[in-house]
Amino acid sequence: MAKAVPIHKLTHPDQKLGMSAPVLLVRLNEMLEWAAAVHDPACVEELHNMRISAKRLRYTMELFLPALDPAAAGVLRTVEEIQGQLGDIHDCDVLLPVLRETMEDEMERERKKALRAGNGPPPFLAAEGLIALQRRKQEERRRRYEKFIAYWDALPPEEFADRLRHLVLQAARHDNSER
Repeated sequence: MAKAVPIHKLTHPDQKLGMSAPVLLVRLNEMLEWAAAVHDPACVEELHNMRISAKRLRYTMELFLPALDPAAAGVLRTVEEIQGQLGDIHDCDVLLPVLRETMEDEMERERKKALRAGNGPPPFLAAEGLIALQRRKQEERRRRYEKFIAYWDALPPEEFADRLRHLVLQAARHDNSER
């Protein structure tokens, strides 16, 4: 899992909140470290790590919101959307292996039951339902991933990052000028 970068040397507890706003840049960079994997649907772990990093960025932004320009609320909504969409993808990524394993276990159970009963090949009734559910979840994952890619590319991420960087520098400059 993505480890958070320590931020203790970036915070200034005895100064105005905006002076510590560069912490947001650390959290932004953590999230963007995973951006190279965004366009590969097989990068399950990387997408999950990006979601975790987005969550850290979101919570940190919520803390610093009072020190940022009101435009930061829009950037925060973008981070929330990224985290939410990646969370929906991750839910599918977690469920699919469980369904596969459950289906295999159920097929084996039904096979053994049919062999004991001597009724010929098993009907695999429960497995059929699991197969249908697995297909629906695979399709849901594909749709959610495509939705995320469309959202991510429409940002575009570089402009989103630049907006946040500008807000952070603005907050730090503002608090520095009031000292």
